Amino acid sequence: MIKCDQHMHSSFSGDSHTEMIDMINAAYDKNLDIICFTDHYDPLFPSYRKDEGPIFDLDVPAYIENAKKVRNNESIQSRIKVRLGIELGIYPEIWSLGSEIINSSPFDFVILSSHTAKKLDPYFPEYWENINPVDGMTIYFEEILDNVKNFNDFDVYGHLDYCARYTETTPEVLDIYNYIEIFRAIFKNLVEKGKGIEINSGGLRSKLKNFNPSKDILRLYKECGGEIITFGSDAHNVNDIAYGIDLASELLTDVGFKYITAFKERKPEFIKIN
Repeated sequence: MIKCDQHMHSSFSGDSHTEMIDMINAAYDKNLDIICFTDHYDPLFPSYRKDEGPIFDLDVPAYIENAKKVRNNESIQSRIKVRLGIELGIYPEIWSLGSEIINSSPFDFVILSSHTAKKLDPYFPEYWENINPVDGMTIYFEEILDNVKNFNDFDVYGHLDYCARYTETTPEVLDIYNYIEIFRAIFKNLVEKGKGIEINSGGLRSKLKNFNPSKDILRLYKECGGEIITFGSDAHNVNDIAYGIDLASELLTDVGFKYITAFKERKPEFIKIN
């Protein structure tokens, strides 16, 4: 079974109000062996409301300082391995800034995530206005391909079909064959660069009611030679830590994965699923 959660947030993320220590204690109570904080850093992220500031900016020095205290606390680390990561929201305009942040910080793990396409979050209804859902998904996936071709300072790409949480969930829209050549190109680049993807259970808690990415996308990644895969609950509170972890174990085994991956000092550790 999977016993590591490599994607969770604390009060250092603009959309979480839970302290690190509370997340750690809850993860220990859920019998996890390894967790990694991956708080949001989305430079220049578009606000959700006009009166709202940049909620996904991250105080990187304070975040690192707090995490170091955790990593150096033997009473914590003897119970559960706690690591420091970041979820970098990426798009072409911040490639240079993103590299600067990653290369100047002692992260164990870097998730690259697309929370926007064409500078607009698919969470916004406006993203889907006057556009066919298949075309909206295609635009999102094409920007991911652009990112993986041109940006290298990361370990896995997060919730690849995140956009599917916020559009029509009909079989036609979700059919991988509408996007299969884009995904083949994404996976070719990831595999050649030694990068991976994650299975993210956040989609289970959305109207999608499915993991991100879907089983078909996971299978294609495996067929393309992908081996590096992490599990992430995308928890922003204690209740969601390890959400769907047993289902993820079953799904990955069914697709053909034998190992889950955890990261320490940006190096992968392969842990047998069963």
